[in-house]
Amino acid sequence: MTTSIATEKLNSKHSFSGSVYFYLCHEQAYEHLMINIADGLKILGIPFYANFNYWKTGLDSESYLFNYDYSVNHWDCSIVVLSNHWFENHQSIPEGLFDQKRKYITVYLDDTDGPSLLLYDLNPTLVNNFDIVLRTGCNNFFQHPNNLHPWFFGISNRILKSIQQVSRFEDRTKNLLINYRVKHDTLLLFGIDASVQIPGIQRTNYIQDDKWVEYTVNFPLRNIADERFYPLIKNILKLDFSRENFDTPPEDIYDYFLWQQTGQRHHPAYYQRLTKSLACAAFGGCVVQDNDSQNFHAEWWDSWRFWESLAAGCVTFHIDFDKYGVNLPVMPENWKHYIGIDLDNIQGTVDRLVEEPEILESISIAGRQWAIENYSPVPTALRFLEIVSDKQKTKTRGKILGHFVTQRLPFSLTEINLIVFPDWLQPEEIVGLELQAVIKNLVNHPDKAKMTLLINNSNISAEDADLILSSVVMKLLMESELEVDKGPEIVLVGELSQIQWSTLIPQLQGRIKLENENGEAIAQVKADNIPLIELSNFSDKTSNKID
Repeated sequence: MTTSIATEKLNSKHSFSGSVYFYLCHEQAYEHLMINIADGLKILGIPFYANFNYWKTGLDSESYLFNYDYSVNHWDCSIVVLSNHWFENHQSIPEGLFDQKRKYITVYLDDTDGPSLLLYDLNPTLVNNFDIVLRTGCNNFFQHPNNLHPWFFGISNRILKSIQQVSRFEDRTKNLLINYRVKHDTLLLFGIDASVQIPGIQRTNYIQDDKWVEYTVNFPLRNIADERFYPLIKNILKLDFSRENFDTPPEDIYDYFLWQQTGQRHHPAYYQRLTKSLACAAFGGCVVQDNDSQNFHAEWWDSWRFWESLAAGCVTFHIDFDKYGVNLPVMPENWKHYIGIDLDNIQGTVDRLVEEPEILESISIAGRQWAIENYSPVPTALRFLEIVSDKQKTKTRGKILGHFVTQRLPFSLTEINLIVFPDWLQPEEIVGLELQAVIKNLVNHPDKAKMTLLINNSNISAEDADLILSSVVMKLLMESELEVDKGPEIVLVGELSQIQWSTLIPQLQGRIKLENENGEAIAQVKADNIPLIELSNFSDKTSNKID
């Protein structure tokens, strides 16, 4: 998707008419992702609420960006938002958040450092309960669960105001700013089993009481740049390693106020240097070697500095996003919006800068425009609403037979959860008749509203399985005597990780036996441990048989 198309799409008038509820963890936390979304919602005039007043908007006022209203709770809103900070601060899940009768969409904001799929591998039950997960630092070399969408730190109103006045390109100092506060060579992860092996990092310390685990990173990008990139680029741009002491508060009272609210991340001198410097190094996170090859992919690459540098009009250096699998909703173009380095050919980047020095000015201008057009508060809020709207439409389209829902991951479980393993390699007519018999019996069951039928499709594409299932549903619709307004839910279950299967199987009440089954899939996921149910003899806890 090109920038112009994405911007035009996001700038179209939104049709959202609901409200948003944010669960904030505590007053001292810096909820940057929430703030950026809320900044945009406020401009768009969309009402939003929170569980307490948060983020003061002025020195002398009691006005807040997020406002608590005792008469409004999350049941009254269309979208409910939590972040990883909520659980890192030992908060319990709000009462009734995942109630089966909820009409709101649940959103999880995740800016955890580390591998982008780690959250799903270690806590699939929690995350699968959320309708939408917005995750920073995603990598597109891996297939993410359907409810995960790549997200970003972006550019909040605070950052925009801090870099509003930028120097002309010809007036900028010919420096490359290299002013990191931390090296990104260690990693703290919350709430995981210390015995878990994570590619690319090694455990060094385990703080059990706080549930934090410390790791050492094998290939931190900032170290790689120190050793291999800066020695080559120093003949073109002067290296500026000086940095502000963020532990020392700013003298200006308003900047001091922001410095406090951001957990000491705001400093006016830092932003002034950004607006006056030609270039900035924005490397972050690490690269990890793929298991089956000598190739590397990027993990944990997002940072405030990347967006601050772009917004300030600096020529921003990072790795080549396309080569290393960086995943953003709207991708920047290398050598147009930023300079992405191929770690296998760093000299090639330096040679091009020598041959085309004039390209730096065009990248400075285009990068700033691209970042603000696509990742400032209004486009961020519109993208947030667009993802929610798509999710709502998917749920609506999925209700083919009342509460019949045909979808892949993520899915929610109900009181009675059953699974079948069709042999999709059989002729379509045979598979269809078997599924039709199962679904028809469940539809006629008095407890159908409490049921979820999971249909394994591990040996067929989701699209082909969905076509066959849709055909089955259409045939059932032709039978007028069926009462189809109250369920059950039907979910296609494709490729799950072994951990996800381990979580799912104990919650299944039975496996309905088919005449033609995928025995290989049953053995692979250890579904033999699921209680076997003959369709003609099935009865639930109320002893009502399915004929």
